[in-house]
Amino acid sequence: MHVAENTIITMRYTIEDVSGNVLNKTYVNTPIKFKMGCGDFPLGLEKQIMGFDPGQSKTIYVPAEQGYGKRKKELVLRVKRSALPSDIEIKVGSKIRRNKTIFESELFTVQGYIGDWVYLDRNHPYAGIDLNYKVHIVDVNTDW
Repeated sequence: MHVAENTIITMRYTIEDVSGNVLNKTYVNTPIKFKMGCGDFPLGLEKQIMGFDPGQSKTIYVPAEQGYGKRKKELVLRVKRSALPSDIEIKVGSKIRRNKTIFESELFTVQGYIGDWVYLDRNHPYAGIDLNYKVHIVDVNTDW
């Protein structure tokens, strides 16, 4: 069986930027299982692994526009430090979850701070970055 829409894929992968810097190697040894076509991965990657068979490996280039999109300036917020919970440490790169409603929240990355102002970025961490996925298809199935 090969990778097709709605198949269950077990895959190992690493993500690198085009300079070869490893951005994520969480699943290089422990594979992840997902349903093809459900948006778990960028469309640019999913399109390129269509038709792959178990055991197949490849490095796949995904430009930012087909991956996590371009960075959007409007997703960077400037907020007063006093508007954030006092028990969190504000340092560049740390993650902050802000509640939108009782059921919804948004995840931000601290981009920087100046005086009492903190800059929070809601862009995906890989937005604006061309990526190389080193993938290895472990299994393709029709059920979990």
